[in-house]
Amino acid sequence: MMGKKRIFIFTTTRADYGLLKWIIDKLQSSSEFEVYVVVGGMHLSEIHGHTVREILKDNVRNIVEVPFLSSSSNATALVSSIGNGLIQISQVFSAYKPDFLILLGDRYELFISVIAALICRIPIVHFHGGEITEGVIDEQVRHAITKMAHIHMPSTGFYAENISKMGEDDWRIHIVGAPGIENIKKIKFYSNNEILELTGVNVDKPTILCTYHPVTLEGEENVTWQMSNLLKALSKFSLQVVFTRPNAEVGSDKIVEMIKDFVGKNDKAYFFDSLGSRLYLSFLKYVKAVVGNSSSGIIEAPSFHIPTINIGNRQKGRFKLKSVIQTGYSVNEIMEGLEKALYNQGFLEQIKYIKNPYGDGNASKYVVEAMEEVVKIPKEKLLKKKLNFEVKKDEWHRYF
Repeated sequence: MMGKKRIFIFTTTRADYGLLKWIIDKLQSSSEFEVYVVVGGMHLSEIHGHTVREILKDNVRNIVEVPFLSSSSNATALVSSIGNGLIQISQVFSAYKPDFLILLGDRYELFISVIAALICRIPIVHFHGGEITEGVIDEQVRHAITKMAHIHMPSTGFYAENISKMGEDDWRIHIVGAPGIENIKKIKFYSNNEILELTGVNVDKPTILCTYHPVTLEGEENVTWQMSNLLKALSKFSLQVVFTRPNAEVGSDKIVEMIKDFVGKNDKAYFFDSLGSRLYLSFLKYVKAVVGNSSSGIIEAPSFHIPTINIGNRQKGRFKLKSVIQTGYSVNEIMEGLEKALYNQGFLEQIKYIKNPYGDGNASKYVVEAMEEVVKIPKEKLLKKKLNFEVKKDEWHRYF
């Protein structure tokens, strides 16, 4: 009888862990897999909320900590972090000898585990491939990982087709939906009173949630004026604004500095290093809108039937529902977006009935089903890839 397959799951941020949470839980509950969670990056950084505590609170077993992130977010420091992480993760792989590596998304830190796994002949399973975000280096990272990965678990058929068009064999593609939708379905949200106790924010008052990340392909020099315009636009509205910390990228320190200055001068503004998945999604239940350039405004927010004001090019190319209001970077464009999101009754009535296309909230179930089939494929077949540009949709594995 075949023994348990040892699966390593790599997580570096509050965002990807929030999406992987139920997948980790379901795989750890399976008798077929021995699961280890490799935790690094922002999870182990105090200034980013030391979010490994959230993982520990969820009773995740077999945590392997890999502290590689530099305290600085300039380009040289981030590249050094990758080098440091590569050395550490290769030692971890040598010691534990995993059968599979699972990872999600498009952040540069993922190269740490992907490069090591490729050289160590460990099959790679990748979530959220095939998506398009033209404004950031994540675009190149994501597609590079697709070419290095052996099994793909995209969120929709549209993104599965993009993967297929990149020359990936169709039998490698398993459409499981966006794991973030499962959070919405399963997490018990905090009440408005609990949010007030935990954060000091009274969500019974008009509130918006704001997350703004650097648009890395547009250069660090553009961060200041982009953020300045956003803050000017927000100051024109009598609203509470809840800011969350951007990811550790080139320019993120400047964004945090400007937000903290804004919060210090505005008693209706709040800043949090990390809300965690449950609290973040609970805010989505009560806020009037989401503003910024986070993928959560595109993928998760529509399930709450609230508007998203998506600014600029970070998410350019990603499939967007009608609830997403796309704006440029100018103060007037952002203000017009906010006006529509807050006061256009026809628009607000329309988005009450939108259906989120990113899955049915059962991603973890589909992932386990897919992995139970994947582990039966001979390792040599998984590892030996070829370019195949003949798209055969009937060979995709679709679960919803």
